[in-house]
This record gives sequence, C-alpha cells and structure tokens, in this order.
Amino acid sequence: MQNSERVAWRIDEVLPRNAVIDFSRRILPDALTGTGGIRCLTEAEQLKLNHIRTNSYAHLFLFLEEYVVALMSQRAGLELHSNPTQMRALIRFTEEEIKHQQLFARYNNLFAEGFKLAPALLDNHVQVARAILTKSQLAILIFNLHMELMTQQHYVETIRDNGDEQLDPLFCSILKHHWLEETQHARLDYLEAQKVLSQAPDAAAALEQAMTEYTELLAAVRGTLIAQLELDIQTLEKSLGRTFTEAERKEIFDAQERSYVWTFIGMGMKAPLFLSRVRSLSPVAEQRILDLAPTYYA
Repeated sequence: MQNSERVAWRIDEVLPRNAVIDFSRRILPDALTGTGGIRCLTEAEQLKLNHIRTNSYAHLFLFLEEYVVALMSQRAGLELHSNPTQMRALIRFTEEEIKHQQLFARYNNLFAEGFKLAPALLDNHVQVARAILTKSQLAILIFNLHMELMTQQHYVETIRDNGDEQLDPLFCSILKHHWLEETQHARLDYLEAQKVLSQAPDAAAALEQAMTEYTELLAAVRGTLIAQLELDIQTLEKSLGRTFTEAERKEIFDAQERSYVWTFIGMGMKAPLFLSRVRSLSPVAEQRILDLAPTYYA
C-alpha cells in the first residue's frame, strides 16, 4: 500500500490547459516512431509524421487502457471483506488509470488545436475493451504487465537520457509522470497474477490457457495498430496536401508497421523485468514468450 501512494500528481501540474506543443522539433524519439529512414519523405515531412505518430501514441494509451479500469475495479471488489489494504491499492490503481486517460485525452485536444488539423483516430475503444475482458483474468493481468513494463522501456531506453534529439520537453514530462505510476501498477499486476495462479484448481492448465490468450491479445493489438497506421497515413496526406503514389504508400506503410509492432509489442516482450516476472510465474510461460518473440523483433 505504501508503494501505491508513493507517487501522486495532478493533470493540471503535468499538462496545464494553456500548454503549447512545440511543433518545431521531434516530440517522440525516432526509436519509437521510425520516421527518420523513410526515403520518400523530406525531413519536414518526416517531422510531420513524427508529430502524427506522437498523437496516435497518446491516443493508443487512452484507447488500450479502457479495459484496465474495469479489470482493477473487479479485482478491488474481490478484496472487500478480506484485504482492505490491497483493496485501497487497487482502487488507487483504478483512479490513476482514469487520470491517465484524461491526461492523454487532453493532450490529443491540445495537439489538434496546434496541428490545425484533427488527426484521424480509432474510436472503437469500448468494443476492444469488452473483447479483452472476455479473456481469463490471468491472461489479462499478464497482458497488462506487458503493457505497463513496455511503457517503462519506452521512457527509460529512449527518452530519459536522450540528449541527442532535443525532444519536446512537455511530452517528455508527460511520459515521465506516466512511467512513475505505471511502475507501481506493474507491481500490483504481478501480485494479482500470483494470487490468481495460486487459487487456480489446476495451475498448469490455467497458465497454459492464459499464455494462449496472451498470444491472441497480441494478435488483436497488432490489428489495432495497423488500423491506426492506416489512419495516420490519411492524416499525413491531408496535412501535406498531396496523395502518395502506390510505391510511396508502401514504403511508409512497411516502415511504420515495423515501428508500431516493435514499439507496442516487441519492446514489451523483450523487457527484462517482464520476462523475469513471467519466469517467476512459470519458466514454461517465459519460454512461450521467447519462442513467440522473434515474430515481433523484425
């Protein structure tokens, strides 16, 4: 419980309503957007795509965290008459996820104002959340652990000590504060996964089902990323005022598909802490991830 209360911040402190986004520089590092090597785009056009990808990145956290609120509310309810300390930690977890959604929604609104064009964004987050919640709770907790430790990899590996790209400090601060709370959430995810597994009548069967469903969730996320990628290209064409040739579109699509899959799936699967957490649940489960991972490392 003390860990769950160690970090606390308010949206207005991190992203004031009058904040201004600096569109003269990269907002996310190229390691997360993969825009720098697209030959059919000029440097100015690559920068424009970097901005679009940043906005989509923020939206996808809002989008993909929709299910977490329902999941953690359910987990907190299970502690009502047994462990009030854990219940408080899970309720705080839920509140913080709602705060993250509101933070990224505010960023999307500020971005649209400054970009002078409302980017195309996926809007079926409720349906996606409902689909995720049809999986077993162990599978969802492992998937959520992946997502939270993935965000930590993003910040620690590509943003925190990045002095070369001169990134927009506003978005760097947003991701720093998001990272701080997700670090706490990952601990709770792991504890809840341990609890679910210990209560399963057949732990091996429960874990086998969870890993199968985790793989299915990754495939679903990949489909979601590709759908947003298609919208990103539409937004880029509108912002540049031109239509890409078939060859240009293919180059952009292929580069961005690799980037999206690596950023949201590959980096999570390779996160050392994620692998160690899964290993402590079951070395067999960790091996399943290592066997699957090369698909996402290209």
